Amino acid sequence: MSHRFRALEELEAELVRVTAEEQAEGGRPRLERRFAAAGPTGRLAAALSGLALLIVTSTIALAATGVILTGSSVPPTPALSPYAGAGLPLPGQSKLLPIQIPDPDGGLPWGMRVVHTTRGLVCVQIGRVQNGMLGELGIDGAFHDDGRFHAVGPGVLPAYAGGATEGGVTSERGSCVLADGDVTGNGEAWGSAVAAEFTGVSENAAFALNHPAGSAQPPHSLRDVAYGILGPHAVSVSYREGDAIRTERVSPGVGAYLIVQRAAASSTRQGQGEAPGTDTPGEGPGTSGVLTVISYEHDGKICENGYNAATGSKVKIQHPCPAPNPYPKSLRVTPPGSFVRHPSVALRVRHGVVTAAEVSFSAPFPVTSAAEGYSLDARPCPGDREGGGVGVLDHNVAQDAIVHLTLPDPFSARCAGHPITIEVVYDSSGPNAKRSYGRTPGELLIATATVRLPRGDHPSAPPHPGPH
Repeated sequence: MSHRFRALEELEAELVRVTAEEQAEGGRPRLERRFAAAGPTGRLAAALSGLALLIVTSTIALAATGVILTGSSVPPTPALSPYAGAGLPLPGQSKLLPIQIPDPDGGLPWGMRVVHTTRGLVCVQIGRVQNGMLGELGIDGAFHDDGRFHAVGPGVLPAYAGGATEGGVTSERGSCVLADGDVTGNGEAWGSAVAAEFTGVSENAAFALNHPAGSAQPPHSLRDVAYGILGPHAVSVSYREGDAIRTERVSPGVGAYLIVQRAAASSTRQGQGEAPGTDTPGEGPGTSGVLTVISYEHDGKICENGYNAATGSKVKIQHPCPAPNPYPKSLRVTPPGSFVRHPSVALRVRHGVVTAAEVSFSAPFPVTSAAEGYSLDARPCPGDREGGGVGVLDHNVAQDAIVHLTLPDPFSARCAGHPITIEVVYDSSGPNAKRSYGRTPGELLIATATVRLPRGDHPSAPPHPGPH
């Protein structure tokens, strides 16, 4: 049980004892008799005093038993659009999973909700659970420390920067992954998967409340939270807890898991991480943070994927899952030049410093969901391992519409005297997604542009000392 709840129980017991002593003489507390002697005004004050005592005592009793008074709900993510970012929650397509994980210090358990959106995403929300609601607690600097439970609705979505991805995007609110096939949110599984974690976060579950370095967060109130959705074939996950390895079954049908531990000594600052999740046996490690093994059902038998994300080494497993079947190359390769467009590029210059490249082009394919998108990539010049920035489209567009994307910091210091090549790539996901030669599945190169740093201008980033 939480140290807060133990203190509240002790205070409640003391209030009960004092009240009993007060009532021992004449059946009425001495304070009440004093107010009664003062006339009607005094009797009213006594009634208000008794009511206040009742409210305080009831609040303490509720907190001590794991039930917390409800405060205002967490406001939805601002400026949501059905056609941009993560999209909007689909009506009736959100579900609180039957997962309730105890907190190391007691109190309300932790839980997970999945939210399906208008842009074809499944977003995962993590929080504390009370009366079938997901929420955050007003402690440790959240909600002015009001000690109340604040519900989190489906509209409080993780940030999603756009771009087709098979893995997922983890942000301060949770994760979003692509939903494949017929996903209704009522127990069916989806194709994409993710394994993610939050480290050094507060027990209040207010993940968006970033604590600066050196803040007075007591170590016992910090948590490391690992979670994921691994698809219908997943059976169980094994993870590290101190020096021990524990195994827990995942939520059937969706392969969801949730692990809540006291923060490790290394979790001194709040952070998050994400690894490629797997919904297919044998498809990569599919582990993140404390996870070591994922077991799957494959052709009526159990097989395992093993990987230690902490050390980067493989884990000894008894029944390795078979390697997945590769995608047919004939469906993946598109001849070069099939969709090449001619983009226009304008450099954004401020006080002689090139801060961005603005690229415009006509879209050869529509973007109707987060499973599709366009991105920019500045290819590194000779001797530069970092290259320039990356620009990603985060909204829907119609076919042949003019797309405007911004590439931040296109020139590194090492490229100041060299031309750089900006590539425009169409990204898509799905079993029939094609690719250009030499590209990963789903990447089509549709345009390139060569740009030089204008004479007299400078890159925005200073030179890096030493070798990269």
